[in-house]
Amino acid sequence: MDIRRYDGKTVLVTGAGYGIGRAIALRFTREGARVGVLDVDLETAGETVGLIASAGGVAHAVRADVSKSEEVKKAVDEVASTLGPIDVLVNNAGIRYVRKVLEMTDEEWNKTIAINLTGMFYLTKAVAPQMLARGGGKIVNVGSMSGLIGQLGRAAYGASKGGVLQLTRSLAVELGPTINVNAIAPGYIAGTAMMREVDKDTKNVEWMVASTLARRAGTPEDVAGAAAFLASDDASFITGATLLVDGGFSAARFRA
Repeated sequence: MDIRRYDGKTVLVTGAGYGIGRAIALRFTREGARVGVLDVDLETAGETVGLIASAGGVAHAVRADVSKSEEVKKAVDEVASTLGPIDVLVNNAGIRYVRKVLEMTDEEWNKTIAINLTGMFYLTKAVAPQMLARGGGKIVNVGSMSGLIGQLGRAAYGASKGGVLQLTRSLAVELGPTINVNAIAPGYIAGTAMMREVDKDTKNVEWMVASTLARRAGTPEDVAGAAAFLASDDASFITGATLLVDGGFSAARFRA
């Protein structure tokens, strides 16, 4: 790849130990960034750093549970002191329980909201002050198509991701014009840990692919490309927006 939009910049990606987060970290690396790889599992974060190093990039693994504000602050400080002030924050860490509301436990609900939504609040509070002090920055929040449509068994997940999209709009208002804040809403992205059980359901996968205008499942790299665009100067006039990366699934949802 010849595009190097992030030479000399530091990017922090949460949930970067696997799946979409790993693909995002690798994409920013290929475009010249130094990457902070944050994950609750330091071993998988280290594996991502190893892949980056093998590709000639610079990265640093750091462990934090994004639902704990003190761990987030410590991790952000470590990345900034090791790699330099953070220019781009990609809030990607998330979990999902597939449960109907009446079957979901209080713990599952609270954990989903804490990681998927409150974690983004903590990361933004930790990173945004240094961006404001330096006169600029970009924040990209990874939401979901589930934050825009109702789905069976996705009440907690959908509520958390709907909150992400609204948080994105509010942050864009509060932090602009210094910081651009946007969201990505992926559709069916195959091959991730979160979608492992879904990928096993051949009939459901066939239905989702047939219902997608692109006629294929998405890949983590599809989401990574969108993140790299929204964090770049090419998207300098875009803020408070949600970019659907769903292959046209939502546009075709009710076609005849």
